[in-house]
Amino acid sequence: MGTVVALEPHRMKKEWEEEKKLLKEINVQELQMSAKKIFVPVLDTFHFSYSFLEEACMDLALEAFLSGGKFSKYVEDNTLPFRYKIQAAVFIKNIANELYTFMSGWVEERTINEEQLRSAVEEFVTFWWHKGLEAGTKRRRLGFK
Repeated sequence: MGTVVALEPHRMKKEWEEEKKLLKEINVQELQMSAKKIFVPVLDTFHFSYSFLEEACMDLALEAFLSGGKFSKYVEDNTLPFRYKIQAAVFIKNIANELYTFMSGWVEERTINEEQLRSAVEEFVTFWWHKGLEAGTKRRRLGFK
């Protein structure tokens, strides 16, 4: 009789280790500056620094970054194959929708343009997803898997 071994705890531990290594590649100041650069023009009367909104942006940027990093294992010849681009677009869209819903629910400015806000959110999330993809690809290329 053989022994049944649950693989889920091992998979989760490996994923957690990979995420910790990937997070070493992120620069918090760059994250904050990119959020200010992208969102302050859209939310011009909103003080962004040290706000709950900045915290939400940072959380979801980290989620996008890690998602991009995970997709790096599919990169071939410095490009992501088409079949994974579609899957990645779904991940990006889901994260962007979550951030957009949060931001539009908390910002009470009557003057904000909903389309500009949605566009800014998508730009922000996409930027950090690509940063994660680049960081993960670089780690894999250097053999740090």
